[in-house]
Amino acid sequence: MTAPADRVELAVIGGARPAVLEALGAEFTLHHVGAGDDLAAALGPAAERIRGALSSPMVGLSAATMEALPKLEIVALFGVGLERTDLTTAGERGVVVTTTPVLYEDVADTAVVLAMDVSRRVTAGDRWVRAGRWGTGGPPASGRRFSGKKAGILGMGRIGRMLAKRLAAFDMEIGYYDPRPAPDVEYRLHRTGVELAEASDFLFLCAAGGPGQRDLVGAEMLAALGPEGVFVNISRGWLVDEQALVDAVVSGTIGGAGLDVFAEEPHVPAALREADNVVVLPHIASNTEETRQDMDQCMIDNIRSWFATGQAVTPVPPPG
Repeated sequence: MTAPADRVELAVIGGARPAVLEALGAEFTLHHVGAGDDLAAALGPAAERIRGALSSPMVGLSAATMEALPKLEIVALFGVGLERTDLTTAGERGVVVTTTPVLYEDVADTAVVLAMDVSRRVTAGDRWVRAGRWGTGGPPASGRRFSGKKAGILGMGRIGRMLAKRLAAFDMEIGYYDPRPAPDVEYRLHRTGVELAEASDFLFLCAAGGPGQRDLVGAEMLAALGPEGVFVNISRGWLVDEQALVDAVVSGTIGGAGLDVFAEEPHVPAALREADNVVVLPHIASNTEETRQDMDQCMIDNIRSWFATGQAVTPVPPPG
Protein backbone atom coordinates (compact mmCIF):
# COMPACT_ATOMS: atom_id res chain seq x y z
CA MET A 1 0.00 0.00 0.00
CA THR A 2 1.35 3.40 -0.99
CA ALA A 3 0.72 6.04 1.67
CA PRO A 4 0.23 9.76 0.96
CA ALA A 5 3.45 11.55 1.81
CA ASP A 6 1.79 13.82 4.35
CA ARG A 7 0.03 11.08 6.33
CA VAL A 8 1.34 9.40 9.48
CA GLU A 9 1.25 5.62 9.12
CA LEU A 10 -0.21 3.33 11.79
CA ALA A 11 -0.13 -0.44 12.23
CA VAL A 12 -3.42 -2.08 13.26
CA ILE A 13 -2.25 -5.25 15.01
CA GLY A 14 -4.91 -7.91 15.34
CA GLY A 15 -7.82 -5.66 14.40
CA ALA A 16 -9.75 -2.74 15.88
CA ARG A 17 -13.37 -1.70 16.15
CA PRO A 18 -15.05 -0.12 13.10
CA ALA A 19 -15.52 3.29 14.72
CA VAL A 20 -11.80 3.51 15.49
CA LEU A 21 -10.81 2.42 12.00
CA GLU A 22 -13.22 4.85 10.37
CA ALA A 23 -12.12 7.84 12.45
CA LEU A 24 -8.40 7.23 12.24
CA GLY A 25 -8.54 5.98 8.67
CA ALA A 26 -9.75 9.41 7.60
CA GLU A 27 -6.63 11.06 9.05
CA PHE A 28 -3.90 8.41 9.00
CA THR A 29 -2.75 5.60 6.72
CA LEU A 30 -3.62 2.26 8.32
CA HIS A 31 -1.77 -0.99 7.73
CA HIS A 32 -3.62 -4.11 8.95
CA VAL A 33 -1.62 -7.07 10.23
CA GLY A 34 -2.52 -10.19 12.20
CA ALA A 35 -1.60 -10.57 15.84
CA GLY A 36 0.68 -13.51 15.09
CA ASP A 37 2.24 -12.13 11.93
CA ASP A 38 5.90 -11.48 11.34
CA LEU A 39 5.36 -7.72 11.30
CA ALA A 40 8.47 -6.86 9.35
CA ALA A 41 7.51 -9.34 6.64
CA ALA A 42 3.80 -8.49 6.66
CA LEU A 43 4.37 -4.75 6.45
CA GLY A 44 7.32 -4.80 4.10
CA PRO A 45 8.89 -1.36 3.55
CA ALA A 46 6.07 0.26 5.55
CA ALA A 47 7.53 -1.23 8.75
CA GLU A 48 10.26 1.41 8.57
CA ARG A 49 7.66 4.19 8.40
CA ILE A 50 5.15 3.11 11.08
CA ARG A 51 4.96 5.71 13.87
CA GLY A 52 1.90 4.50 15.77
CA ALA A 53 0.07 1.24 16.48
CA LEU A 54 -3.32 0.03 17.64
CA SER A 55 -3.50 -3.19 19.62
CA SER A 56 -5.28 -4.92 22.50
CA PRO A 57 -4.11 -6.09 25.93
CA MET A 58 -4.37 -9.74 24.86
CA VAL A 59 -1.92 -8.98 22.03
CA GLY A 60 0.04 -6.20 23.68
CA LEU A 61 3.30 -4.67 22.57
CA SER A 62 6.28 -7.00 22.69
CA ALA A 63 9.95 -6.19 22.37
CA ALA A 64 9.90 -8.03 19.02
CA THR A 65 7.11 -5.75 17.78
CA MET A 66 9.09 -2.67 18.74
CA GLU A 67 12.16 -4.10 17.04
CA ALA A 68 10.14 -4.61 13.85
CA LEU A 69 8.83 -1.04 13.97
CA PRO A 70 11.94 1.11 14.56
CA LYS A 71 10.13 4.46 14.27
CA LEU A 72 7.25 3.51 16.57
CA GLU A 73 6.30 6.36 18.92
CA ILE A 74 3.00 5.29 20.47
CA VAL A 75 0.73 2.27 20.88
CA ALA A 76 -2.93 2.65 21.83
CA LEU A 77 -4.35 -0.41 23.60
CA PHE A 78 -8.08 -1.15 23.59
CA GLY A 79 -8.37 -2.04 27.28
CA VAL A 80 -6.31 -1.68 30.45
CA GLY A 81 -4.35 -4.92 30.71
CA LEU A 82 -0.58 -4.62 30.43
CA GLU A 83 0.54 -8.18 31.05
CA ARG A 84 1.55 -8.72 27.42
CA THR A 85 3.18 -5.33 26.93
CA ASP A 86 6.90 -4.90 27.56
CA LEU A 87 6.83 -1.58 29.40
CA THR A 88 10.54 -1.71 30.19
CA THR A 89 11.52 -1.97 26.54
CA ALA A 90 8.92 0.64 25.60
CA GLY A 91 10.44 3.03 28.10
CA GLU A 92 13.95 2.37 26.83
CA ARG A 93 12.87 3.01 23.25
CA GLY A 94 10.73 6.04 24.10
CA VAL A 95 7.48 4.38 23.01
CA VAL A 96 4.41 5.73 24.78
CA VAL A 97 1.82 3.12 25.80
CA THR A 98 -1.77 4.22 26.31
CA THR A 99 -4.80 2.35 27.65
CA THR A 100 -8.53 3.07 27.86
CA PRO A 101 -9.20 3.54 31.59
CA VAL A 102 -12.94 4.09 31.14
CA LEU A 103 -14.24 0.57 31.82
CA TYR A 104 -13.91 0.09 35.56
CA GLU A 105 -17.51 0.72 36.57
CA ASP A 106 -18.93 -1.86 34.18
CA VAL A 107 -16.43 -4.45 35.39
CA ALA A 108 -17.37 -3.76 39.02
CA ASP A 109 -21.06 -4.07 38.11
CA THR A 110 -20.40 -7.44 36.47
CA ALA A 111 -18.64 -8.72 39.58
CA VAL A 112 -21.74 -7.95 41.64
CA VAL A 113 -24.01 -9.57 39.04
CA LEU A 114 -21.93 -12.76 38.99
CA ALA A 115 -21.81 -13.03 42.77
CA MET A 116 -25.54 -12.46 43.13
CA ASP A 117 -26.34 -14.85 40.29
CA VAL A 118 -24.36 -17.68 41.85
CA SER A 119 -25.66 -17.14 45.37
CA ARG A 120 -29.32 -16.69 44.38
CA ARG A 121 -29.09 -19.36 41.64
CA VAL A 122 -30.51 -17.07 38.96
CA THR A 123 -28.94 -18.78 35.95
CA ALA A 124 -29.52 -22.20 37.51
CA GLY A 125 -33.17 -21.29 37.97
CA ASP A 126 -33.41 -20.12 34.38
CA ARG A 127 -32.06 -23.47 33.16
CA TRP A 128 -34.49 -25.29 35.48
CA VAL A 129 -37.50 -23.49 34.01
CA ARG A 130 -36.33 -23.84 30.40
CA ALA A 131 -35.87 -27.58 30.93
CA GLY A 132 -39.58 -27.86 31.76
CA ARG A 133 -38.97 -28.89 35.36
CA TRP A 134 -41.26 -26.30 36.98
CA GLY A 135 -44.34 -28.13 38.23
CA THR A 136 -43.07 -31.54 37.21
CA GLY A 137 -41.15 -32.42 40.36
CA GLY A 138 -39.82 -30.98 43.56
CA PRO A 139 -38.84 -27.34 44.03
CA PRO A 140 -35.50 -26.00 42.76
CA ALA A 141 -32.54 -25.93 45.12
CA SER A 142 -32.48 -22.98 47.49
CA GLY A 143 -30.02 -20.17 47.01
CA ARG A 144 -28.18 -18.23 49.70
CA ARG A 145 -28.65 -14.68 50.88
CA PHE A 146 -26.43 -12.09 49.23
CA SER A 147 -26.88 -9.05 51.46
CA GLY A 148 -25.12 -8.69 54.77
CA LYS A 149 -22.35 -11.17 54.01
CA LYS A 150 -18.56 -10.84 54.18
CA ALA A 151 -16.77 -9.86 50.98
CA GLY A 152 -13.06 -10.24 50.31
CA ILE A 153 -11.44 -8.28 47.48
CA LEU A 154 -8.11 -9.42 46.07
CA GLY A 155 -6.63 -6.22 44.63
CA MET A 156 -7.74 -2.80 45.87
CA GLY A 157 -7.15 -0.90 42.63
CA ARG A 158 -9.73 1.12 40.76
CA ILE A 159 -12.00 -1.85 40.07
CA GLY A 160 -11.62 -3.10 43.64
CA ARG A 161 -12.58 0.30 45.04
CA MET A 162 -15.63 0.62 42.81
CA LEU A 163 -16.67 -2.91 43.69
CA ALA A 164 -16.30 -2.19 47.40
CA LYS A 165 -18.68 0.78 47.14
CA ARG A 166 -21.27 -1.38 45.46
CA LEU A 167 -20.95 -4.17 48.01
CA ALA A 168 -21.23 -1.68 50.87
CA ALA A 169 -24.70 -0.82 49.55
CA PHE A 170 -25.63 -4.44 50.27
CA ASP A 171 -24.50 -4.05 53.90
CA MET A 172 -21.49 -6.27 53.36
CA GLU A 173 -18.48 -6.35 55.63
CA ILE A 174 -15.53 -5.73 53.33
CA GLY A 175 -11.93 -6.84 53.67
CA TYR A 176 -9.11 -6.90 51.16
CA TYR A 177 -5.63 -8.11 50.41
CA ASP A 178 -3.19 -6.22 48.23
CA PRO A 179 0.61 -6.38 48.32
CA ARG A 180 0.45 -2.59 48.01
CA PRO A 181 -1.92 -1.60 50.82
CA ALA A 182 -4.30 1.30 50.20
CA PRO A 183 -3.97 3.64 53.21
CA ASP A 184 -6.85 5.81 52.03
CA VAL A 185 -9.54 3.12 52.32
CA GLU A 186 -11.36 2.11 55.47
CA TYR A 187 -11.67 -1.60 54.71
CA ARG A 188 -9.78 -4.16 56.73
CA LEU A 189 -6.42 -5.19 55.26
CA HIS A 190 -5.58 -8.88 55.63
CA ARG A 191 -2.04 -10.20 55.78
CA THR A 192 -2.47 -12.81 53.03
CA GLY A 193 -4.96 -13.86 50.39
CA VAL A 194 -5.59 -17.10 52.27
CA GLU A 195 -6.41 -15.19 55.44
CA LEU A 196 -8.79 -13.00 53.44
CA ALA A 197 -10.51 -16.01 51.87
CA GLU A 198 -10.97 -17.63 55.26
CA ALA A 199 -12.78 -14.50 56.48
CA SER A 200 -15.01 -14.16 53.38
CA ASP A 201 -18.31 -15.47 52.06
CA PHE A 202 -17.53 -14.01 48.64
CA LEU A 203 -14.00 -13.72 47.26
CA PHE A 204 -13.51 -11.36 44.31
CA LEU A 205 -10.36 -11.42 42.19
CA CYS A 206 -9.73 -7.86 40.97
CA ALA A 207 -5.93 -7.96 40.75
CA ALA A 208 -4.07 -6.71 37.72
CA GLY A 209 -2.51 -9.51 35.68
CA GLY A 210 1.08 -8.32 35.62
CA PRO A 211 3.85 -9.89 33.53
CA GLY A 212 4.78 -13.35 34.76
CA GLN A 213 2.02 -13.54 37.33
CA ARG A 214 0.15 -16.84 37.49
CA ASP A 215 -1.92 -18.82 39.94
CA LEU A 216 -2.45 -16.12 42.56
CA VAL A 217 -5.53 -18.09 43.56
CA GLY A 218 -4.86 -21.76 44.19
CA ALA A 219 -6.11 -24.78 46.09
CA GLU A 220 -5.15 -23.43 49.52
CA MET A 221 -7.03 -20.18 49.06
CA LEU A 222 -10.11 -21.93 47.66
CA ALA A 223 -10.11 -24.39 50.56
CA ALA A 224 -9.96 -21.44 52.96
CA LEU A 225 -13.02 -19.90 51.25
CA GLY A 226 -14.95 -23.02 52.17
CA PRO A 227 -18.01 -25.02 51.08
CA GLU A 228 -20.43 -22.09 51.28
CA GLY A 229 -18.07 -19.55 49.73
CA VAL A 230 -18.38 -18.09 46.23
CA PHE A 231 -15.39 -17.16 44.09
CA VAL A 232 -15.72 -14.44 41.41
CA ASN A 233 -13.10 -13.66 38.77
CA ILE A 234 -13.34 -10.54 36.57
CA SER A 235 -9.56 -10.15 36.31
CA ARG A 236 -7.51 -12.65 34.28
CA GLY A 237 -7.99 -16.40 33.99
CA TRP A 238 -4.32 -17.26 34.30
CA LEU A 239 -4.19 -15.70 37.76
CA VAL A 240 -6.12 -18.75 38.96
CA ASP A 241 -4.95 -22.37 39.12
CA GLU A 242 -7.82 -23.48 36.90
CA GLN A 243 -7.48 -27.19 37.70
CA ALA A 244 -7.64 -26.35 41.40
CA LEU A 245 -10.77 -24.31 40.71
CA VAL A 246 -12.36 -27.19 38.79
CA ASP A 247 -11.53 -29.56 41.65
CA ALA A 248 -12.94 -27.14 44.22
CA VAL A 249 -16.21 -26.74 42.32
CA VAL A 250 -16.70 -30.44 41.58
CA SER A 251 -15.78 -31.62 45.08
CA GLY A 252 -17.85 -28.99 46.90
CA THR A 253 -14.76 -27.43 48.43
CA ILE A 254 -16.37 -24.08 47.51
CA GLY A 255 -20.04 -23.28 47.10
CA GLY A 256 -19.79 -21.88 43.57
CA ALA A 257 -18.04 -19.55 41.16
CA GLY A 258 -18.86 -16.67 38.83
CA LEU A 259 -16.31 -16.42 36.02
CA ASP A 260 -15.84 -13.92 33.22
CA VAL A 261 -12.29 -14.99 32.33
CA PHE A 262 -10.42 -18.26 31.82
CA ALA A 263 -6.86 -19.48 31.54
CA GLU A 264 -6.99 -20.48 27.85
CA GLU A 265 -9.74 -18.41 26.29
CA PRO A 266 -11.96 -19.21 24.51
CA HIS A 267 -11.58 -22.72 25.96
CA VAL A 268 -13.65 -23.25 29.10
CA PRO A 269 -13.20 -26.56 30.95
CA ALA A 270 -16.25 -28.78 30.53
CA ALA A 271 -16.55 -29.23 34.30
CA LEU A 272 -17.06 -25.48 34.71
CA ARG A 273 -19.52 -25.25 31.82
CA GLU A 274 -21.58 -28.10 33.17
CA ALA A 275 -21.54 -27.31 36.90
CA ASP A 276 -24.86 -26.04 38.20
CA ASN A 277 -23.11 -23.87 40.80
CA VAL A 278 -20.97 -22.00 38.25
CA VAL A 279 -21.93 -19.04 36.07
CA VAL A 280 -19.69 -18.46 33.05
CA LEU A 281 -19.46 -15.42 30.78
CA PRO A 282 -17.39 -14.95 27.59
CA HIS A 283 -15.05 -12.20 28.91
CA ILE A 284 -17.67 -9.45 28.62
CA ALA A 285 -17.37 -7.60 31.94
CA SER A 286 -16.71 -4.27 30.22
CA ASN A 287 -18.83 -4.98 27.15
CA THR A 288 -21.57 -2.39 27.22
CA GLU A 289 -22.37 -0.10 24.32
CA GLU A 290 -21.55 2.97 26.41
CA THR A 291 -18.17 1.73 27.57
CA ARG A 292 -17.16 0.36 24.18
CA GLN A 293 -17.90 3.76 22.65
CA ASP A 294 -15.90 5.48 25.38
CA MET A 295 -12.99 3.08 24.78
CA ASP A 296 -13.14 3.75 21.04
CA GLN A 297 -12.98 7.48 21.64
CA CYS A 298 -10.14 7.13 24.12
CA MET A 299 -8.02 5.31 21.54
CA ILE A 300 -8.84 7.88 18.88
CA ASP A 301 -8.08 10.78 21.22
CA ASN A 302 -4.72 9.31 22.25
CA ILE A 303 -3.53 8.91 18.66
CA ARG A 304 -4.82 12.30 17.55
CA SER A 305 -3.38 14.10 20.55
CA TRP A 306 0.03 12.49 20.26
CA PHE A 307 0.55 13.42 16.64
CA ALA A 308 -0.94 16.89 17.08
CA THR A 309 0.70 17.94 20.36
CA GLY A 310 3.23 15.28 21.36
CA GLN A 311 1.12 14.44 24.44
CA ALA A 312 -1.05 11.38 25.00
CA VAL A 313 -4.35 11.59 26.90
CA THR A 314 -4.07 8.42 29.01
CA PRO A 315 -0.42 7.32 28.98
CA VAL A 316 0.74 4.47 31.20
CA PRO A 317 3.42 5.63 33.67
CA PRO A 318 6.83 4.06 33.01
CA PRO A 319 7.79 1.17 35.32
CA GLY A 320 9.48 2.06 38.59
